[in-house]
Amino acid sequence: MTRSKRKNAYKFKRMNLYDAMITNILGQLNQIAAAKQAELEKPSRVWKDVGEHHMILGREMAYELGGQNTLGLSGCLYTTKPLLSPQGVYLYGDDLAQITESQSYARVVFVQLTESSDEEALYRKFREIDYVRYHIHPEGFMARISPVSQREPVRIGKKALLGKKMCFADIGQMYLERYREISQVKNVNVIFVTHRDFDYRALEKMLDRAEQITQSLNHIFTNLNMDCDTCNLKTVCDEVEGLRELHFGQKKDRK
Repeated sequence: MTRSKRKNAYKFKRMNLYDAMITNILGQLNQIAAAKQAELEKPSRVWKDVGEHHMILGREMAYELGGQNTLGLSGCLYTTKPLLSPQGVYLYGDDLAQITESQSYARVVFVQLTESSDEEALYRKFREIDYVRYHIHPEGFMARISPVSQREPVRIGKKALLGKKMCFADIGQMYLERYREISQVKNVNVIFVTHRDFDYRALEKMLDRAEQITQSLNHIFTNLNMDCDTCNLKTVCDEVEGLRELHFGQKKDRK
């Protein structure tokens, strides 16, 4: 390997910051593997996207996922390694038509990207992928996304569960098709979790840490001269292997 290739390989390695969390979350899911349904098949229909955020009032709601003192979680984690299952939509637990009352829920997305020696461009790709969630509006599926946390409670409309009942395959396919439009995306797993025995609190901690890493990357690529000693994300950089090297490497590369 030439010196230039070694340098680029090292630079790229610094951006695989979510791999440990992906492995841990997959381990969590494996603990309820018996409840895992097969990869959800692409639905024969196309569920309607209403094109903008829409309200589902209390009287129109069948139930809420992540409401009424339960957890509604979401997160997107990135890797360049072949850590993922085959591209598709996966469900751990009951589908929408089987749920009868409000309960905890999670939507987790794992994205495998092609390698790149341009770390800042790769980070911008992370952000482009994350913004997809603000542009998916399935009819009868009202997600209330918090931009400052990994919370995503969802209201399910009564009408969406009548006739050709809405299911997670419908929702997941919407996300999957949008991710496929983004360059450098090699593989995507869209995972829904509704299993009642799943440890949502443990997942919450991992998704919070993933968001802290993303915030640290934002600091690194938008404020290269920041004072680490006064940054509230210093602990994250100290604990996550590769973040400090990335920060100082970026400073050095820009000189």
